[in-house]
Amino acid sequence: MSLMRCIPGKCTWTDACCSGFSKVIGAAPLKDALLKEDKKEKWDSQRDEKLDSSFCLENRPVNIVNDSEVNGFRPLSEPITIEVNECNLAPFSLPQECFSYVPEPGMVVCSFENGESERMISCNTELSKDELSMLQKLQEEAALQKRAFVPSLSVAAVRYLGDTGDVQEALQRMNETQAWRLSYFSSPISDSSVLDDLSKGFIYFCGRDAALRPALVMRASRVPFGIPAEQFGRLFVFCMEYFLRYMVLPGRVENIVVIVDLKDISYSQMPTVSALMELKEVLTKQDAGRVFCFYVCNMPFIVRALTSVVQAAMTEKQRQKMRFVDVSELVQDFALNQLEEDLGGTRRLETTFFPFPLPPGPFAAGSSEVMEAVPNLHQLITAETARGRLWDVRRSNRANRRLELSEAARAELKGLRALEVDEVESGEEDRHRGNPRNWTKDKMDKEEQSNWMDLLKDGTVGGACRREGSPQRGQIKPTSQSSLENQQVNSQCMFLCPFCRVGIHVAR
Repeated sequence: MSLMRCIPGKCTWTDACCSGFSKVIGAAPLKDALLKEDKKEKWDSQRDEKLDSSFCLENRPVNIVNDSEVNGFRPLSEPITIEVNECNLAPFSLPQECFSYVPEPGMVVCSFENGESERMISCNTELSKDELSMLQKLQEEAALQKRAFVPSLSVAAVRYLGDTGDVQEALQRMNETQAWRLSYFSSPISDSSVLDDLSKGFIYFCGRDAALRPALVMRASRVPFGIPAEQFGRLFVFCMEYFLRYMVLPGRVENIVVIVDLKDISYSQMPTVSALMELKEVLTKQDAGRVFCFYVCNMPFIVRALTSVVQAAMTEKQRQKMRFVDVSELVQDFALNQLEEDLGGTRRLETTFFPFPLPPGPFAAGSSEVMEAVPNLHQLITAETARGRLWDVRRSNRANRRLELSEAARAELKGLRALEVDEVESGEEDRHRGNPRNWTKDKMDKEEQSNWMDLLKDGTVGGACRREGSPQRGQIKPTSQSSLENQQVNSQCMFLCPFCRVGIHVAR
């Protein structure tokens, strides 16, 4: 669907209104009324007021791109979030090991001793029947409410469902996050605008852990005194958007780890309360599960003495995501060449922090050997490829997992043998394979047919929605009030470190 714009006084309706608003936003009655009139008639002031009121700000996605769906949702145009000069892109932002890396099941869905779990890898990855069922309900509810989402948010729908356990709450959270993103990125964050702060070295990417997750280092002692709250949050957002564009690979690497270094920190170097609240705000606006864990190290004596008290007040999930460690323990998760000396590695302390000081491999925990590597592989990945896609039962397994790459990128990776041939092939997807009406021996294997039949029986695809209140397989039980209370960290124990306080809050 192409948006038909028109000049004042010659307004016409075809697929959308003269301002570019799509017909799906809820103005169908108004559109029908206008079509009955002469298309060349000028709108009077009363009709203008009605049209304006039909597109209130909170329900006005002004950049709906077409009739097609992206991840099962109506799409909005993706805003440009950051602008990075080519010379400021780290050569090893995306190492070649990422393309051949296959995450272990425990890295895809992280399970906790108390029975909770959290999906960490959600793109280009097969979802469970329960997740597919909930996802379809969310997609249907979004269509019913005439909601449209930017692709970077719709692709995270499963993360919101897993975090909330409820369709309505997940949809509300997605709406709130989208409103924040569209407002926050009304203009992109340029590298030149944050270059001065990045050069101070209190927040930067230093390497990757053994699971190839980028490590974001936060040095509390280097935080400038009195840094404005918005400036503090803006730096974190820039780093996260850099990661999502140049360091992520769907289905393989979708999370970061954060190393919080408290060495030599003094009270005067503590971020202000407003700065911490701003950091908390931008952290909670990130997709659930984007931060795999926080490592808190080089703790002052008073902080170290109270960690046992803090951990006693934390849930199992929070303890696994907020780890108080000695620097010597980091080598259990990192190669030595990926860490600086004061963090237990073999690298000298960095003095230049942007472009981010990202070394090549190896990445195996405890290893230190030097390897030759091919730089600038991030240039092969488009923004669309970096976003990835949600699993679609109408597509084949191969089509769902495949990275959409250009011919040049495919040839480059084949030459490196960084990917299997099937996973770098591009072209038209064989969507018909997912349709049970088209089953043949050469189009769908028995496993895929069995999966489809199970989904049809569950009502996940191809069937009408069940009535509200009827039992449903795959529905995630809402979190009870007592469970929520048990997950709250004792606020009296949180005075010891502002970084830890913020981290524990978002380690949900």
